Amino acid sequence: MSKTTLRIGFVGAGNVNFGRWHVPWDHASRLERLGGIQVIGIVDPDTEKAEERLQTRLTSQHGHLYKDCRVMADLSNLIAMNPDAVFIGVPPMARGSLEPKKDLELQCVRAGIHVFMEKPMSVLPLDDFRFYAAAVQKAVVESKVVLSVGYMFRYHAAVIKMKELMREHGGKVMAFNARYYFAYTEMTNKYWYNADLSGGPIVEQATHFCDLARHIVGDVDLSTVHTLMLDADDRSGAGNIAHVPLGAEEDIPLRKRIPRVTMSHWRFEDGGIGTLMHSIALPGNRYEANIDVQMDGLKLSLLEPYRDTCILRVRSMEKGKRDEDKDFTFEGSDSYGTELKTFIEAVRSNDQSLIKSSYEDAVKTYELTWAIRLSGERNLRT
Repeated sequence: MSKTTLRIGFVGAGNVNFGRWHVPWDHASRLERLGGIQVIGIVDPDTEKAEERLQTRLTSQHGHLYKDCRVMADLSNLIAMNPDAVFIGVPPMARGSLEPKKDLELQCVRAGIHVFMEKPMSVLPLDDFRFYAAAVQKAVVESKVVLSVGYMFRYHAAVIKMKELMREHGGKVMAFNARYYFAYTEMTNKYWYNADLSGGPIVEQATHFCDLARHIVGDVDLSTVHTLMLDADDRSGAGNIAHVPLGAEEDIPLRKRIPRVTMSHWRFEDGGIGTLMHSIALPGNRYEANIDVQMDGLKLSLLEPYRDTCILRVRSMEKGKRDEDKDFTFEGSDSYGTELKTFIEAVRSNDQSLIKSSYEDAVKTYELTWAIRLSGERNLRT
């Protein structure tokens, strides 16, 4: 496919596809800047919200890209319009399932439509999700379409540099340590606080760092995963958090509330050790996210990849500088934009190999996140 203009549709009229002031997502704006598209449909059961989104876009400088766009409540109507590609950005409890109306990716792929989908892939437990995943993977092969899953850090310039330095150094990773500290006091998204709806903080949020663990180091021996959680109703009271915005959590049963701290460790198939800590404790909107990788004679620290300025701090065997850190600074590395640009290029050339996070590979990350969650639930104090 080498069309000058790609006909695309958005599934979901929420923040992932259309943005909000304090979140980094906004697929529509990035695609508008790339150009070469015509938006033909926005699907959302809340058609009033979708219509508001459309009207906002029509009055913007990129309004001409939406001149033929229709709002619809059901995906089947968009599929009937035969778009070249769709961008699926709906909450995970509304997709990733063989249940009617929740098989969004599968419907599109079977219709021969290229798909960009956000993580997490579902909220289904692994035993149930595997049936759906197998059906999607089979359809991708049979329909010969491109499917990309939204693990944008694989496209981040700092991560690419990190892997380059590791290759040049040689040897195996000894230790991988990821820390994801969430700022919750202004988080009003009710579904996120309910583990049944969001999948919990590892499946839904720290999945990015689970994916980087696999991308940077390699696959995990899932039989070695061991997790401890500090739950909302821990008998010590340490899981009580006092600054949840009003209306966000109080009517969620204690056992369905997301854990406040998750600490997990495992062994990679290649031998190294991995650890992950996720917490819900920080004030405001600015959360902290960092990764350390250690090899014999090399330490790499990925500092704040979510922020506009990201640092890769390196300590190596460089002669005369073995006690010093060398900083590589990356400003304005929009991994979301790079990811979408790559997807568009892959669609135009019908080349799945350009995609850094295929559906098949993302399934392995989903398996890791659920292994972490299930281990923690088994080890909860009663």
